[in-house]
Amino acid sequence: MLVENLLIKRVSEVQNGTSETTGKPWANRNLLLTFEDEFGEGYINTVVSEDVWQRLGFHEGQVVSLNLRFRTNKFRSGFISNDIRVFIPQTQKS
Repeated sequence: MLVENLLIKRVSEVQNGTSETTGKPWANRNLLLTFEDEFGEGYINTVVSEDVWQRLGFHEGQVVSLNLRFRTNKFRSGFISNDIRVFIPQTQKS
């Protein structure tokens, strides 16, 4: 979903590691985004892979439009969390 007029309020340092499931390395940043709506100022805490962040070329303090993917994860323990990620849409092939 394309979300417009988001202020990039905070950008974390790169966090990296190795996936316990796949064994592949990963590198992410956390972003704190702010927006205005009919209820006032709102916030979105999201994750962006370092590769996507570098390709976008944005920086803290910019007002941008971002493609966000919203998912909810339910773990075996019963814990439920929201997973909001920045992504770059794939171009459609004709």
